[in-house]
Amino acid sequence: MTTLDFCRSCGGKLENQQAEGRVRRVCSSCGLVAYENPVPATAAVVRNELGRVLLVLRNKPPHKGRWCLPGGFLEVDETPEAGCLRELAEETGLTGNVTDLVGLEMGENPQYKAVLVVGYHVVVTGGALKAGDDSDEACFFPLNEMPPVAFRSHRLLLQRALRSQPPRNKRVAGHWGAYVITSGDHVQVAENACNGGARVIQFRDKEMSRRDMLVIARRLREITRRAEASLIINDSIDIAILSEADGVHLGQDDIHVRDARRLIPEKMLVGVSTHSPEQAIQACQDGADYIGIGPVFATPTKADYPPIGLDTVRRVLSENTVPAVVIGGINNKNLQRVVEIGAGNIAMVRAFREDASEMVSRVNEMLRTRDAIRQG
Repeated sequence: MTTLDFCRSCGGKLENQQAEGRVRRVCSSCGLVAYENPVPATAAVVRNELGRVLLVLRNKPPHKGRWCLPGGFLEVDETPEAGCLRELAEETGLTGNVTDLVGLEMGENPQYKAVLVVGYHVVVTGGALKAGDDSDEACFFPLNEMPPVAFRSHRLLLQRALRSQPPRNKRVAGHWGAYVITSGDHVQVAENACNGGARVIQFRDKEMSRRDMLVIARRLREITRRAEASLIINDSIDIAILSEADGVHLGQDDIHVRDARRLIPEKMLVGVSTHSPEQAIQACQDGADYIGIGPVFATPTKADYPPIGLDTVRRVLSENTVPAVVIGGINNKNLQRVVEIGAGNIAMVRAFREDASEMVSRVNEMLRTRDAIRQG
């Protein structure tokens, strides 16, 4: 900020004087203290239904070519809330409503020196995502793929926001890593998998009686709760409800997602198995929270479905609008190839049954290493 030289009240010359315990600019004529206050600005923390965070790529200094939260300086005649929503619309094309205050952080600016940034949680109500004003790009980023955020004040506000508010749609699966489908001794596989760091367990058994399935599902519910992991039940909505599972996974021949929603609790996940890009698109349109895509390679657990191959899976991963679990014939020999195409969630049956703890640890470590390299 340029140091003031003249009094705004009488025009007299300002001088450095001790005032109120520190050196300030004081008018030599009228004695008025010229307080140098921080310039007010705002920043919007916007998350979509997948929990992804909205960032904009700056096209002006400071930090041209770097990402930050939508925001900017306040006009003299607007409230902080109004200024936040105005900046959001100008930079991203989106309209929204302020839901609550994230916090206040001090920032620096080469022109204005000190900036007081007011951060708000904002939910989108309309508009179309399109970069504008001071931004070249506007994009929603998954938390594990966030680029470096330019302003320290924005980084601190974002940290506050992520601690205080989960994604609005709490059903959304997000990033699980190893997606463990139990087989054989379901309880033992689940215990070993959770010990290895599994964040989701799917209980699938095509032969077991309904009575026995419920007994096992409730055991798995106890195990996953202790491990803070999610429990998904394959096919059986009634078992999912009675065992208080986190979700149900449906096949192409099971009931429609919309009908499942009429039966299950509001926060329960619905996953759908898909075997082609067209089925994946349809599942997203139908309202699935996540999809399974495969089989990638030939597998005896899906003998009736021909393998779709890595290129098709890569296409689905790039085009789908919900989290995807890659499945089908994946093992130690081809796991690295699946990781390389960008899969975030990888499901296996036989490999997890053989050594769930070790395999879960290996899958999650491979995904973490890949993501760390990509983020630089």
